[in-house]
Amino acid sequence: MRNFFGMPRGEFVGTASLIAVILAILLFNLFYDRAPEPQPDLSAFASQIAAFEARQAAYADSVSAARAQRDSVYAARRQTYSNRHPRYEKRPSFYESSYYQKDTSNLKPMQKRQNYLVEKVELNHCDTADITRVPQFGSKRAQKIVEYRDRLGGFHSLEQLHEIYILQNVNLDYCEKYFTVNPALVKKIKVNTMSYKELKAHPYFDAYLAKTVVNYREKNGKIRNLAEFQRVTHAYQELMDKLAPYLSFE
Repeated sequence: MRNFFGMPRGEFVGTASLIAVILAILLFNLFYDRAPEPQPDLSAFASQIAAFEARQAAYADSVSAARAQRDSVYAARRQTYSNRHPRYEKRPSFYESSYYQKDTSNLKPMQKRQNYLVEKVELNHCDTADITRVPQFGSKRAQKIVEYRDRLGGFHSLEQLHEIYILQNVNLDYCEKYFTVNPALVKKIKVNTMSYKELKAHPYFDAYLAKTVVNYREKNGKIRNLAEFQRVTHAYQELMDKLAPYLSFE
């Protein structure tokens, strides 16, 4: 038995017995004819059941009658109140009222309100008092603008306000609403006649650039144009773009 099923004889007998018991239970449940469950005899309580159902029907009828009576009482009260207080009757709507249907032919047309006109401040000839009238520009900002304008010789663009330390983050769109600049008022830098000290005083000139210009003039004469100025000084293009509105080669 062990060689055929791979298990000891005792285990085989126990397994076979368990399978036989399970099959017997399944066959018993399959073929056993169960007797029908007995139904309770309620004939002795028929009269009591009929009496209970009659009471439930009478209760439902009484509730419906009470609701109908209550609604009729409320309707009578509303009618009585409406007769005593006629002002609570439905009023005409606005479009049905006499005010809406009033003759308006003699009314004057409403005049259009004029928009507020902003008077811009021209930065090349204004003073600090003019600047302080602009919102968000106090005396400190106004003083810095005037000081830097005088060192430059005038603004040629509002973008130059960003070159002032305390105005580096100012919104240029906001500035365009209140300020303007006239490039014609810019004072030129006379490259061929100004001294080293005068050139160095300009914000766009440093000591090296001013010295280079003066030394070249002493050796070679006048600088004739922007191209020669850049060749002589080796100024980078960004600096040349900033200097171009200010340089004069007369």
